[in-house]
Amino acid sequence: MLPALHIGPWEIHTYATMIGLAVIVVGLYAFHRLRQLDLPPGVIMRGGAPIFLGGLLGGLLGYYIPRLPSLVLTGTLGEGEGFSIVWGVVGAIVVAVIACRHYQVSPGRAFDLGVVPCPLGQAIARLGCLAAGCCGGLVTDSWLGVYMPDATGLWAVRYPTQLMHSAANLLIFFVLLAVERYGLRRADKPAGSRIWPFDGFLFLLFIALYFLQRFLIAFFRTDPPLTLGPLSVMHLQALVGMAVAGMLIGWNLYRSSARSQT
Repeated sequence: MLPALHIGPWEIHTYATMIGLAVIVVGLYAFHRLRQLDLPPGVIMRGGAPIFLGGLLGGLLGYYIPRLPSLVLTGTLGEGEGFSIVWGVVGAIVVAVIACRHYQVSPGRAFDLGVVPCPLGQAIARLGCLAAGCCGGLVTDSWLGVYMPDATGLWAVRYPTQLMHSAANLLIFFVLLAVERYGLRRADKPAGSRIWPFDGFLFLLFIALYFLQRFLIAFFRTDPPLTLGPLSVMHLQALVGMAVAGMLIGWNLYRSSARSQT
């Protein structure tokens, strides 16, 4: 759409600009929310930097390692976005757990506070995908179709999967806010309690909803290629993510129920 803006002698790449904006928004908002942990600002910043780097490293390794055989056999890495968001999330989570252990902070509480800005950042970043033409949708004659290019610059009426991802992540952001605020208002009432029984519930809810929207929208995307009948690698990753989040929610609910009965 607008992969680069030319302002005098400067060229501004829209994709990089939106990714940078998303990182800034998530970082500032997460910093504001994590102040509720009563940690010094310097500690939050020192913990946040390696989490960002862990997500970056995880996303890069998750993209390049599976493509090494293609590089050896053909000399090319094949098509792709250059970054695996799923492995980026995994890398950030691993480093975040280590940081929480180091600073003696409850991982569940920290994750609940830090995760809410993430879908907002994803919604912003997907606008960069729209501008670059990556993560595009299948050609369609549906009323949902929008005349737009793919990553190679080929224009056609396609499903606007970038906008679908953006809208879905924005909806997840508001769902997390609504659940959190309703639960806290309920807890403030006499004899009240939160609507979620364990720290980390909001984080796991985000994981489940995030992978759900990826699973559904993957049916309308051109990439990655199908690997198991109508399912692609994105579908399989999403199913694993939803299953893991569901099992962890169920396990923690069981533990909470067992503790309340003793």
